[in-house]
Amino acid sequence: MIPSPQEDFRPQSAIAISAIVVVNIIWWMIMIAAIGLGAIHIKNCPIQPYIPIYLMVLGAVSLVSFTLTYTKSTWKDGVIFILSSVCVALLHLFTFCWFIAGTVWVYSVYPPSYEPGKQYCHKTPFQFAFVVTTLVWVCVTLLFTCGCCFGLLACCKTVRAGRRLIPNRNTFYGGTGYFEEPIASDV
Repeated sequence: MIPSPQEDFRPQSAIAISAIVVVNIIWWMIMIAAIGLGAIHIKNCPIQPYIPIYLMVLGAVSLVSFTLTYTKSTWKDGVIFILSSVCVALLHLFTFCWFIAGTVWVYSVYPPSYEPGKQYCHKTPFQFAFVVTTLVWVCVTLLFTCGCCFGLLACCKTVRAGRRLIPNRNTFYGGTGYFEEPIASDV
């Protein structure tokens, strides 16, 4: 397939590629740890039994989503690309909803008792779930804030540029001269 002019190849810097690889590896390790902690402590959180399940499902769905994203980026067209795209979109929607549910489960029992008894939660899975959930919310908030600032700057820049691009009614299609009488082609 011949690339279109819009798909110009733009090499990325080594720093950007390294940062993406490091962040992906760290997220893979965190999600594998989430699956392991959830599976080991499945019965050790009677105050909120969904917290270990939340960790296991969040980890598994994230790993499947990453795998499909890598598969999707390998093929640029065809049935596999379309199926991967649809599956990734559905997994992201599910992950978002599951993350909201996990946030409610984790924050609703904060701080739990860590002493074994009737209403307790094992310290390791609860604190892991709490830290991961909090870090994801912090990252989402930062991305949203930066995105809003970027959008606001882009709008301001467009409005400023628009004033220079829109011709004045008394000028001849953007010309700099000022004419007292209307030009025949002006409506």
